[in-house]
Amino acid sequence: MRCLAITTVLLLVTTTDATADPILIEGSEQARLDVSKINGGLDPLPGVKNVEVFRTSPDDYTYNHHVDLAAWKGRLYLAWNQCQKDEDVWPSREVYSTSGDGEKWNAPNELFPQGLSTPIRMFFFRAPNGRMLAIAGLRWSFEPLVERNKGPVIVREIRADHSLGEVFVLVPPKEGTKVTTGVATPPPYRTCSDPGFVEGCDQLLANRPFLEQQDYGTALGERRMKWHDVANWANVDEYTRGRADFFGKGFSFFHRKDGALVGIAKLGFVVTSTDDGETWSTPARPKSLVTGGAKVWGQRTSDGRYALVYNPHPSERFPLVVVHGDDGVTFSGMRVLFGDKPPLRHPGLNKVPGPQYVRGVSEWSSDGSWKDDGMWVAYSVNKEDVWVSRIPLPIAGR
Repeated sequence: MRCLAITTVLLLVTTTDATADPILIEGSEQARLDVSKINGGLDPLPGVKNVEVFRTSPDDYTYNHHVDLAAWKGRLYLAWNQCQKDEDVWPSREVYSTSGDGEKWNAPNELFPQGLSTPIRMFFFRAPNGRMLAIAGLRWSFEPLVERNKGPVIVREIRADHSLGEVFVLVPPKEGTKVTTGVATPPPYRTCSDPGFVEGCDQLLANRPFLEQQDYGTALGERRMKWHDVANWANVDEYTRGRADFFGKGFSFFHRKDGALVGIAKLGFVVTSTDDGETWSTPARPKSLVTGGAKVWGQRTSDGRYALVYNPHPSERFPLVVVHGDDGVTFSGMRVLFGDKPPLRHPGLNKVPGPQYVRGVSEWSSDGSWKDDGMWVAYSVNKEDVWVSRIPLPIAGR
């Protein structure tokens, strides 16, 4: 009877029955997880390489978080947010580092002039016209900011020679918003004299799934996913509805084997779209995808398969694991990428121990010039230090 039950679930998934979970994690590893042990008591992934890009020192900004990765002109780009001590408070800045091999990284430089920017969930967009754009939130106040009021966006180009272009406003503040920083607001992007840059910005704004990666779809305004309004939730099971207020935080997106676009957010919320983000399925929280308030990263890997990277615990951000599969629906073979849980070295607001908030190179942040055949992901450890991992392909543990 046990084998028959598993076969039935797989049949429901592959026939895309509306009642089937859009993500299914198979295997005994979840039941064996013990966060009191090194690696959570699970097996490490053979061949994975972890590299510490930036280590916090007590005389520098001790909060480092909100990472994002891109590939551009043969280099990996890694951007993140730095705060002096506490999360999302002033003083704060967005920085980036690059690498030609994933192991040696240059010292971080400002991605935007300090005082202009605030972190959002993604920093890089490679436009269909070939331009690479860097974005961040427009800082309109030095008061502590929350994700729901990070709607304005600024943009600049990363040129082919790796230099940075001028800064412009991509998404302006809502009418009536008072900018109190005393820093001059950049001009609208349409005032730029470079038509290719303007076209790239137009293409970014037209990409609704990319902008949905910002919490609650705030960068999209009225164009955001209708599920951000809980009044639209109907026929949703109680397990999913129980955290409806949390829906839409930290999305990552990938196209699965059947062409559907899959979005995975914090707490394991999953939505799918068959029209590239014009409409979305009802939110679901697959019970086999056990995770909490840190992000889940999903992507199609270069060998044509799929992987999810996340913390497999409802509250602990430890360990960081990867599961993989052939179709973007069913995943298995859970293995540990980062299994250490070092103690916090520096006090700070909202700091949580462990490797967390993982992101990789999305389909919208690469020009195809990075020739390494591994899967690369970035994350912060304790919201203090910034790391990357190279995952060898094919992923072991099938």
